[in-house]
Amino acid sequence: MINKTFRLRLTVFYTLVVAGIVSAFAIAIYLQYRYSLAKTIDEYLLREANEEILFEVDPKLPGKNTEVIKRFGDEYFEVLDNHGQVVITSLNAQNQRWPLDKELMARTFKGVPQFSSIQFRGIHYRVLYFPISGEKILRIALSLREIDESMKSLRGLFFLFLPFIIMFSSAASWFLSGKALAPVVKIKDLAAQVRDGRLGKRIEMDAKGSEIEDLVHMFNDMLDGIQASVEAQKRFTAAVAHEVRSPLTSLRGSIEVALRKTRTPEEYEDLLKTNLSDIIRLSKITDNLLFFSKADNNIMELKKQWFNVPHLMDTIVERMRYKASSAGVAITKTYADGIEMNGDVDLLEQAFSNIVDNAIKYTPSGGQVEVTVKTDSGRIMVDVTDSGVGIPEGEIPHIFERFYRVSKERSRKLGGTGLGLSIAQWVVEAHGGKIEVKSTMGKGSEFVTSFPAPSD
Repeated sequence: MINKTFRLRLTVFYTLVVAGIVSAFAIAIYLQYRYSLAKTIDEYLLREANEEILFEVDPKLPGKNTEVIKRFGDEYFEVLDNHGQVVITSLNAQNQRWPLDKELMARTFKGVPQFSSIQFRGIHYRVLYFPISGEKILRIALSLREIDESMKSLRGLFFLFLPFIIMFSSAASWFLSGKALAPVVKIKDLAAQVRDGRLGKRIEMDAKGSEIEDLVHMFNDMLDGIQASVEAQKRFTAAVAHEVRSPLTSLRGSIEVALRKTRTPEEYEDLLKTNLSDIIRLSKITDNLLFFSKADNNIMELKKQWFNVPHLMDTIVERMRYKASSAGVAITKTYADGIEMNGDVDLLEQAFSNIVDNAIKYTPSGGQVEVTVKTDSGRIMVDVTDSGVGIPEGEIPHIFERFYRVSKERSRKLGGTGLGLSIAQWVVEAHGGKIEVKSTMGKGSEFVTSFPAPSD
């Protein structure tokens, strides 16, 4: 109903606009035509008044008077003296006393022709007061009956065609508004499908016009984003359920086995160690999910401060050194001096800890992890390079996805949750940086993190 009501409103609006324009145009033509006719009549009366014969009018020459009467035919004329008395008149004006405008007479005796419009016995006349001499003036009256009838016919013609113009403009407006609102109707129908959970369809628009095309492209792009977000959410939910179910299943199984019979203290100790490992894994998953919940809802606040980047990385390396030594992996470090950055130390420590920890996990015994801090073209560069198993080329675009693992069994065995690199990427990008990966199977991987040049 919304689109139909809006279409009706558009139709009414377009119709009123067209009717208003046509009416204004017709009125302008009508007024211009009337003005032109009035001007033509006045010019005609002046030409008649300027005829040579008028200056020969003299009451002492009856022959000439007769010629004047015949010359004018049905037109009305009078020659008046300065007292308003009729000296000569046309046959049609005999026995008729015309209304006399004494003010116009006074002006005419000053030598300036005067015009007026009067109504006499139901008929409109245009009257000219024309000076002949200091004692006489000529008054000519021309009937406007035919002109009034012509103007009346013109008005009737306009009012006759106005309903047809309104009907035509209404039909055209209804059609054009339907064409204009077609994309909106398609968007409404598609939005209804999206509301019902069907995200696969898109608007195919053949209409031209940058505004409509931009709207359709934006809506389709929005649907692509929604679909990608929904699918990612589904994958994320399924991954969360799977990741949480695994340690819970392990906990439940070990507890059920322990309760079947009495165990020795050593067996209970082993059971508690296993349960503690599963609980630590659940705790890590919970912490990471809480992190992404804050990040996705834009409630993660960066507590920035100036800090020394080599000092931060050295703290992370020293903390990881025991784990690396236990795995038979050597850690080396190369730091440039005096590199400072304004950022959230805790989040950046978590991000780089995840990257270094990931490098140690996937580097076999006897391998090496190298951490480098430097500047390049003013940008702060932090590189973590390992001599591990490497990442297949087709897997690299996905390693920052949540719960994505290149080697799922190895990752679970090593205690990974599949969220560490996702957190690292979010933290780096939140600081205006970017993280890239270069890897060769069997030779190792390099995680290159860069941040904009620090500003005062």
